[in-house]
Amino acid sequence: MPSEHDLARELLSGGTMVRDPLRVWRTGAALHRWLHRAAVTAIPLVGLCGCGNDCFDNVSTDIRFVDGGVAWAPGSRHSATECLSMQYCPDTTSHNPCTSREFIGCVVSTAAASTVECQTRNTGCGQPCGRLPAGLRWASTATQPSAVAAHLAAAAHLEGASVFAFQALERELVAHRAPAQLVRRAKSAQRDEKRHHSAISKLAIRLGASVPAVELEPTGIRTLAEMAIENAVEGCVREAYGAAVAALQGESAGYLPLRRAMRAIAVDEAEHASLAWAVDAWARPRLAAKERAQVEAAREQARAQLIATAREPVPPELSTTLGLPTPAAAAHLISTLSALWC
Repeated sequence: MPSEHDLARELLSGGTMVRDPLRVWRTGAALHRWLHRAAVTAIPLVGLCGCGNDCFDNVSTDIRFVDGGVAWAPGSRHSATECLSMQYCPDTTSHNPCTSREFIGCVVSTAAASTVECQTRNTGCGQPCGRLPAGLRWASTATQPSAVAAHLAAAAHLEGASVFAFQALERELVAHRAPAQLVRRAKSAQRDEKRHHSAISKLAIRLGASVPAVELEPTGIRTLAEMAIENAVEGCVREAYGAAVAALQGESAGYLPLRRAMRAIAVDEAEHASLAWAVDAWARPRLAAKERAQVEAAREQARAQLIATAREPVPPELSTTLGLPTPAAAAHLISTLSALWC
């Protein structure tokens, strides 16, 4: 089997692929062929890691020094409310459809009365996320009948959220006088995501899941720089990875109805990632140098976050039944996609 870097060089250098990587980025069909080949080579890595039996659920600890000492006894434990009221710890709580971070409390060190261990619970299922709209409210899928049902419910929720993301993109492209072709592609993407939402919702409901409604905080038209930053994160990075995962699921999911659905979805998602790169290419020359640097920094941060999330264990039933990538398969896909992100 070729290495990830060999595969990326092969895909970008010739053969049946186009020689100009810019055309790969901007042509959805070509990008899908590339991602499909990457997914096929990742199939042997699905389900071979012997990972844990549940979604990741861990507690991280942040050590903080308190100038002047702590008012509580060494070794004592305190709630999040108590710790925040004394300003010993920052509130790190955050929720989104991909992962959840919840500040749960603090412990006074037994070794030093001036040190507090601030604790945060991190939970999630390592699910890929596509283009998320600004202002999306977190929706819990924790009470579903099974891990597979919970994942499909979350995936359906994300597909529904992506409809609103592309509606916002269309509005902002019009407001910033983008070419009509980009506006048309954003409108077409909305129809795609509506089909995806319907297809995955039906599969989730068939397994006894309930799909949460999509709720958004109202947002206005953002600046071109703000739009470009979100496009780089949600489109160029997350959506490109989501398209690769969809291609993998379309080849390796043990649940045949999902495998058939993901084969069609993967083609659409590659087009959406291609649209993101086309928007990036249009917006870049219209940004100031400082704004272009902010876009690049945001893209790199999103890539780093994706790498960190991809290391989390995936329940075996999600890799075998749904075809989700194990950490090894995810690393393979990310390594190949790095040719685009670099």
